[in-house]
Amino acid sequence: MIDLSTVEKRNWRRKLLAAIYQFFRKARDFGYFAPEFLKLASEKALIRLNLNQDVPFLFVAVIVGTATGYIAVFFHYAIDIVHDMFFGGLEKGTSWLNMDFWWVIFIPLLPAFGGLCVGAYNHFIVKMKPGHGLANVIKAVAQNDGKLPKWLWIHRTFTSVVSIGTGGGGGREAPIAQVGAIFGSMVGQVLRFSPDRIRTLLGCGAASGLAAVFNAPIGGVMFAIEVILGDFSVRTFSPIVVAGVIGTIVSRSYLGNSPTFQAPDYTLVSNLEIIFYFILGVLAGLSAVMFIKVFYWIEGKFDELRASNKVPLWSIPAIGGFLTGIIGIFFPGVFGYTYEVIDNAVEGTESWINLVGVYLFKPIAAGLTIGSGGAGGIFAPAMKMGAMLGGMFGMLVHFVFPTFTATSGAYALVGMGALTAGVMRAPLTVILILFEVTGKYEIVLPIMFAAVTAALIARLFYRHSMETFVLEKEGVRVGYGIALSVAENISILDVIRSDFVQFSEVTRAEKILNIFHNTRETTFFVTSETGGFRGLITLDEMRVLLSEGFIVGLIAEDFCNREVPVLYETSRLDEALKYFEIGDYDALPVISKSTEKLIGIVKQEEAFGYYRRQLKFYSQDEIT
Repeated sequence: MIDLSTVEKRNWRRKLLAAIYQFFRKARDFGYFAPEFLKLASEKALIRLNLNQDVPFLFVAVIVGTATGYIAVFFHYAIDIVHDMFFGGLEKGTSWLNMDFWWVIFIPLLPAFGGLCVGAYNHFIVKMKPGHGLANVIKAVAQNDGKLPKWLWIHRTFTSVVSIGTGGGGGREAPIAQVGAIFGSMVGQVLRFSPDRIRTLLGCGAASGLAAVFNAPIGGVMFAIEVILGDFSVRTFSPIVVAGVIGTIVSRSYLGNSPTFQAPDYTLVSNLEIIFYFILGVLAGLSAVMFIKVFYWIEGKFDELRASNKVPLWSIPAIGGFLTGIIGIFFPGVFGYTYEVIDNAVEGTESWINLVGVYLFKPIAAGLTIGSGGAGGIFAPAMKMGAMLGGMFGMLVHFVFPTFTATSGAYALVGMGALTAGVMRAPLTVILILFEVTGKYEIVLPIMFAAVTAALIARLFYRHSMETFVLEKEGVRVGYGIALSVAENISILDVIRSDFVQFSEVTRAEKILNIFHNTRETTFFVTSETGGFRGLITLDEMRVLLSEGFIVGLIAEDFCNREVPVLYETSRLDEALKYFEIGDYDALPVISKSTEKLIGIVKQEEAFGYYRRQLKFYSQDEIT
């Protein structure tokens, strides 16, 4: 008689041994716990979890929002600790040495030391060039499927904390938005999401970071959508909202729920006052242009210094920090760790000297710090400069028209938003952030009017925003939404065709007409004897020649259209699509940049067809 319990035990042993055997067999195939084996196991786990579906993806957005919120809290406390360590330590040390009055002369050494640390860290440890944070994020969205170096967020956190805490002229808002974006991109890459999902998680991190640091979830969400992604679709909007809310909740749990700026009660004293806000918007737009030009002029000088090899590259941020510190001796408001000058301007208590000084020197300090290779953002510098402009303007108009204008604090608040809108070219984001950070609904109307005016004026006088300047210098043109980013990812060589009808510029018109009658093509291309492009001939052109009786005796160069936009082998599909939209062309030539020879053509119907297929492919959500 067989003991059933013994059989059952043996059955469990057999199953256990079989499982162990299968495990080690697979491990042996991949070299015993080799990375390939672990990679295969992780891929299978991801497929089973199916996180790419909408509901599980929201769970991933919650994780990104939570983590970024905690990073923002750490960011806030770390900057305060570094600031207290250096500035507090300097003040205590000089006091101990009975040098109370002279301690300020040592201030430039603090941002110089911070710049030295950042420069050495970037040069010797991570071995990377200092870059423009938000510009690099936008570039990744447009050209690299939202993929950023996975562990870059750690490096950016360290350099930003050191640079801002020691007195650098950059702000803390843009760095935490960048850190959040990098973290979101890293999560998307680790979970092997599609490019569309990676871009969305990048936006989740940016929204959560800015929402946490400003205590402004709506503004953070709009910043990610308007500035970073440019994608207002529902599928993108939902996870970004979730991440922004979670990041704000985490931040409020540690930093409190009070508004970032304590704005006084505000009312629109008179309807005529809107005229002054319009004038302030114009001034803010012009000041935004000045901010951008001054910043990049200073950065250009540091680029020349790097190229000259006269000083070690790692020491250049220390030079920028030292010069920033000299300015900070006279105008401490230029330092990035404090909002005190904004609070004073909004309360209407800031002196004229500080208003004028911070207004003039804040873009210089930001350029010296960031342009030299230090870390920090542009958001806070623009806000400070705008608050100073609004404070000055408000004092003036309230002095002249005291009966129907608000106090200078209201104009400082509006100026802060207007100038930032002009620098960032993102008025909607600024309007929402200013509403949330003040908690004053009444201020929305003048902010809306002035911010939109400033953005329009800035665009009218200078077409580049703070980010697009550096991006277009690198050959990256950005627009709104996935549509443009997809087209910019496609090389013109993907849609080029080499079978087309071409004539030499000396080909007689009678021969051209004969070929027109025997082909289905409607556009012919004219080249020189060496293959250089000269122009094109369309069916409409031939009809005009026939109707006027000018065919006999002419050659191709006599009637070909020479005013034709051309593409190069380095062009992207978006450039061709724009030409096809604004001009009546069935086909366009592709020219070699080196030889100027005609190497192929792009047909309109084929270009748009390929674009539509790629757009459909990019919009699919599947684990790659």
